[in-house]
Amino acid sequence: MDHVDATDTGGDLDHTDRAIRATASEDWQTAGEQYTLAAYGTLAGHEGFRREAFDERRTSAGTAVCHLVRAGLCYRLAGVEAAARNRAMQGALVAVDQRRVRTGVDAAACDELLGHCRGLAGETERAGEAYDRAAQGYADAAVDDPAKATTRPLLQAGTDLVTHLSRPDDVGWDDIHGTGSDALSRRVRFVRSRVRELLAARIREGKLYAPRGSTEYGVDRFTCPACGSHDVNYVAEAVLCLRCNAVVEERS
Repeated sequence: MDHVDATDTGGDLDHTDRAIRATASEDWQTAGEQYTLAAYGTLAGHEGFRREAFDERRTSAGTAVCHLVRAGLCYRLAGVEAAARNRAMQGALVAVDQRRVRTGVDAAACDELLGHCRGLAGETERAGEAYDRAAQGYADAAVDDPAKATTRPLLQAGTDLVTHLSRPDDVGWDDIHGTGSDALSRRVRFVRSRVRELLAARIREGKLYAPRGSTEYGVDRFTCPACGSHDVNYVAEAVLCLRCNAVVEERS
């Protein structure tokens, strides 16, 4: 892979990739700005312009809400509390507006996303109320295949957010959903108990890791300059250390 500057936010990268690159250099202000633009672009149908034209993720409201949560977290890491709260509230407004026009599992997923936004804003009681509505909504939907329901765009966006926040602990689908037979009820219990904890961990450590792209382990031609690891994450057209998120260059 050609060398890339992970601090470069220009070129043909979409805003999500620019945000990821900014996290690699721990430029949290830029990461917050770029995740905000990624959310707005997603809602407008413009973000993800390097994907297929009719990829359903291009206009996923769930992805937009989750980008606003990421933006809020990055602003908090940057110490810009007003912007952090504003992004959380923007995400909440989008989730509420989407719930108004959704039904069944999707409406419940909007309440789940709302819970994440309320939690980021520090509104613990209101977050719990949103998760309660999500749990009831999932139960009322009574879907035949709860595991399959988790692949719906609104729910998948939430899963991606939780696994992103979990790094480097590597929470996976099975941890969130169990064997799949009670995937939705377990999902709400998991996010209610863990999302606030995961957000707090990222703030305590002062770091949001890049989401996992394509990974390789023990790659001798890559040595992390920060921690010495040979495990790499190919994401946002860059090579990042899988362990500490630093930029890794290929040995010449």
